Amino acid sequence: MEDSWHQLSPKTGFVVRLADRLTDQSWQTLTQLYQPIIGPLAAGLFSGLFWLPQRSRLHRHGRLLAALGVDLAHLYAARLRLEATGLLTTTVKQENDLTTFCYTLHAPLVPARFFRDDLLSVQLLDVLGEETYQDLVTTTATQVTSAADEENITKNFLDVFHVDGDELSHLPTAVTTSRQTLSTEASGPELAPTSDFDFHLLGEILRRSFVELKSVQPHRELLLTEHTTYGLDELTLAHYIGEATNLATNQFDPEQFKRLIAQRFGQEHRGRPVSAASSTAPVTPAASTSTAGTDSAQQALIKLASETVPANFLQAIKQKTGGFVTDGEQRVIRDLVGRHLFPTSVLNLMVYHVLVDEDRPTLNKALLDTIANDWSKAKVATPEQAIAKIRERQQAASRPRSRQNRRNAPTVKETLPDWAKKTPQAQQPVDQKLSSKQKQAINARIARFKQRHPGKEES
Repeated sequence: MEDSWHQLSPKTGFVVRLADRLTDQSWQTLTQLYQPIIGPLAAGLFSGLFWLPQRSRLHRHGRLLAALGVDLAHLYAARLRLEATGLLTTTVKQENDLTTFCYTLHAPLVPARFFRDDLLSVQLLDVLGEETYQDLVTTTATQVTSAADEENITKNFLDVFHVDGDELSHLPTAVTTSRQTLSTEASGPELAPTSDFDFHLLGEILRRSFVELKSVQPHRELLLTEHTTYGLDELTLAHYIGEATNLATNQFDPEQFKRLIAQRFGQEHRGRPVSAASSTAPVTPAASTSTAGTDSAQQALIKLASETVPANFLQAIKQKTGGFVTDGEQRVIRDLVGRHLFPTSVLNLMVYHVLVDEDRPTLNKALLDTIANDWSKAKVATPEQAIAKIRERQQAASRPRSRQNRRNAPTVKETLPDWAKKTPQAQQPVDQKLSSKQKQAINARIARFKQRHPGKEES
């Protein structure tokens, strides 16, 4: 259920729960690090919910409005800031036509974890400036260091306590069972980082949303493919993940996720003029990869292919030639990217070769698969190698068959069956078979026939 402040009223009920134990350091961190980001009203709302007498009992929002001296719109905006920074989780239930909200308070992160959080630290830096930010890092996240003349004689756990080694190798059932009931939300998703995409940042963003992280984790390759194909950053991908998540089950739908991105790409680029970066000479047919003596144009093409994501590169070519990117072409590009066979620059040159060099109106999957197989066998890994393979392919296609090849072509020798080789007996001379007596009988019959039908032979 997605609510807004219009759905709240002073009589709407709420209860408060505590997810963590708050310490003196928690309140100091809330004031020094969180308040510059969320504002004094949101910090006051957090404090008001925490110190609310008998907070686990049902209260009315009118009590909060009176205590803070604000209206519902400002109260709702403050609540959203607490939710966005991980200080508050809001759930709602409907029972007998009555709406009840449950506000669960979470302890602020300790300073060291706060400054390791990309979203919070960047936002705090934007608000305070670099000088004040560095002062806060120094004063709130300091580490205790020993003097040079001091020796650390602290004992570790096993020096003081005896633990059975078998119990560590095979943890007791009570320990493993209880661990399964503990919340792992604070640890964030276990997604390994990649060179240009920060899965940790994506996990931190999703951790503050309603998305079930476990439903997203198996689709790491899909997220990388969409990021590489369309150039989507972590915040944008998190937005699409949220749109592709079922609000009733909090489960992520990967097919809906792909459809949303493809549809949005088509809507954004439909009728859009070619950008300055994509309207340069390398995207025109004049910069054919097979043309000799155009090193500068080919270098520009390589540069553009290396710096442009595949979807935008395809879009630039289509707009330059007056066409448009079809849904099928988006699927073809996504499929090529998802195979992880080539770098982006090589994939772009493959697309360029098909659409520009061969002047085809659309990308043909079978043709691209053929080229991809050939390049994969040849271990093409750089745009220079891709251009060399393109030239090789074009030369092979334009080379006429030589006379020597025609002479060496195998000839087809037809063999007749035995029955066809025999000379038919009907073709033997008739005169050699008839006797003189038989000839006389035949001539007599012919004479009689002429007498009965005179003049017939002249007709």
